[in-house]
Amino acid sequence: MVRMKRFFLSVGVCLSVIVVNAQNSIRLNSYLQDMQYYNPAAIAVGPEESMQTSLYGKYKWVENEGDIWKKPGNIWLSHAGRIGSSPSFYTLSYVNDRYSFFSRNTLYLGYARRLKTGNTSFISYSGRIVVNGDAINWEKLKLPHTRSGRTIRFSPDLDLGIAYQSKRFNAGIGVKNSLSNTTKLEGATLLKNHREINVHLSYQQPIGQQFAITPFLLLARERNTMIDAGMSLSFFNTARVSYALRVNELKSVIAIDVDVAKRWSIGAAYDRSSLVSDHNLDLVLRYRR
Repeated sequence: MVRMKRFFLSVGVCLSVIVVNAQNSIRLNSYLQDMQYYNPAAIAVGPEESMQTSLYGKYKWVENEGDIWKKPGNIWLSHAGRIGSSPSFYTLSYVNDRYSFFSRNTLYLGYARRLKTGNTSFISYSGRIVVNGDAINWEKLKLPHTRSGRTIRFSPDLDLGIAYQSKRFNAGIGVKNSLSNTTKLEGATLLKNHREINVHLSYQQPIGQQFAITPFLLLARERNTMIDAGMSLSFFNTARVSYALRVNELKSVIAIDVDVAKRWSIGAAYDRSSLVSDHNLDLVLRYRR
């Protein structure tokens, strides 16, 4: 009887893979000014700057009958600071992501170093420790199980990255959740940190003294491949407007970023598709000095 109970429990938990697989990594849309989320080596601190702090909010809507989809917004807080006057940096980040039966709180602690390859170019490499704390509400898990109340499960992981940057050209590759650790229930996988590879490319072409055009490409591979191909326009070195097509979803992503003061900038992004039902609004506030 006990074996039979465990068998059906394992089958039920295995079915939860359908739910877990739907929990993709957060896709930040206003990323051109802050690629650090996708690649820990892509530090957005300039040669004359000492730090940057970003506060990011993302909210998703899904068009469905009966308001079946209800999910709180995501929060991402990120800080990168130079270590003294050296070409080394530390990074701290926090992400909050809530689902139907669990809430994920993730802390990141990273180190990055830049190596000069020319007068205006350098290569950066980075490693970032990831600690996921999942607060599971067993009453909300709609699958067979024997647990009750709430439980916090921890799953550590590791992000790695390398990036190249020159005056106009940027490129890099980042690997998130390289260890791909899992949280198990009765020997079956309940939650999984899916390994994710992100490749980014961009090239800025000035147009006179006050304008520039930047084609860019972001390739993301988790359980499927996502391709963002787009163009960014910058005006008077204070405002940037970009459009990207998320190819596999035929989704249009429009982003605006504006410097509102000497050290402050704000940004917003919105996406929508006629192929998939979800659309997202992203807001970001940045401070640098």
